Amino acid sequence: MADPTESGYLDRVRREFTTQTWVLIPMGVALSVVAAYVVNVVKVPFLYLDALGVVLIAILVGPWTAALTGVFVNLVEGFIVNPTFWAYTPLQVAFGLAAGYMARRGWFRRYWKVVVVGLVLAIISIVMGAPITVLAFGGVTGTGSDAVTAFFRATGSNIWSAVVGQTLVVEPIDKVVTALLAALIAERIPARYRPETAAKVLDRDR
Repeated sequence: MADPTESGYLDRVRREFTTQTWVLIPMGVALSVVAAYVVNVVKVPFLYLDALGVVLIAILVGPWTAALTGVFVNLVEGFIVNPTFWAYTPLQVAFGLAAGYMARRGWFRRYWKVVVVGLVLAIISIVMGAPITVLAFGGVTGTGSDAVTAFFRATGSNIWSAVVGQTLVVEPIDKVVTALLAALIAERIPARYRPETAAKVLDRDR
């Protein structure tokens, strides 16, 4: 006999993947890829913006759609922006799930709450991303944040301390900016083009 709780959960996941959702996913992927490409070309030391489209989809649709968007984002970014992005795919999935569940609980209805969402994403990135950066790439990823890592190395820090120091500086800035930009973009999408889920997430009167 099927567990009704499990069945209800699976139904909620399936309801995310509507025809409208499948149209929005490529838009989210494109937004992340373009933002990450521009930041990577300019070598901005404190931004990645590669999760921008993922967080936007988390707001508009939900966590599981955002997680899938994150997988597609890193697959594409690995070819177009920087191959190192492939190794960070689990982070994008985690960002999508975290932002999506926080969106459902009203964390995008006030800007101070959006900042908190960004800090939560930063913590996820620090905990999951620093080991990948050190173990897979020796601390050098070919992005603008390498300059921050190099600064810490120049002060005498070992590779682990330098990478953790870099993430502590860069990730809060990047993820807070990402969350705020995603919220602003979602608010400016005409209501008739938003999924019903977005109306509940962005309703500031609640």
